[in-house]
Amino acid sequence: MTIRSHILIVEDDPLVAEVLQTTLEEHYRVSCAHTIGQALGFLRTGHFSAVLLDCVLPDGRGDHVADFAETNGTPVIEMSGYPSEISGLHEGHRPHLQKPFGAALLLSTIDMVLADERAGRAQHEPRGGAVCGTGTGGGR
Repeated sequence: MTIRSHILIVEDDPLVAEVLQTTLEEHYRVSCAHTIGQALGFLRTGHFSAVLLDCVLPDGRGDHVADFAETNGTPVIEMSGYPSEISGLHEGHRPHLQKPFGAALLLSTIDMVLADERAGRAQHEPRGGAVCGTGTGGGR
């Protein structure tokens, strides 16, 4: 069985969170948080393949969540519906989405981030291939 990537959605608008979750559940395991506190709780207790993060949350800006996630090796995709926030995101290093966005753009952005993450991990793995067992090459 293939283990599906696990995406943490951090979005305070319940309707937006529901649409995102419904869109992603067909392809990924999904968890949702609605505040910075909830997001940090999820990140402290579980492993996520990526975080889809609203930049403006009721208990502050999402930067704290993004920094915590990236410190632990989890890539972040930022999103915002505020034009002033989006202009700031263009200057940053994280991928970002401007609300509203479609399902195709959402899925392709997540796929790109996960592919980049896998490629980065592959660069840090030892060369020479994996060694499976200690036999002398007998039949299968």
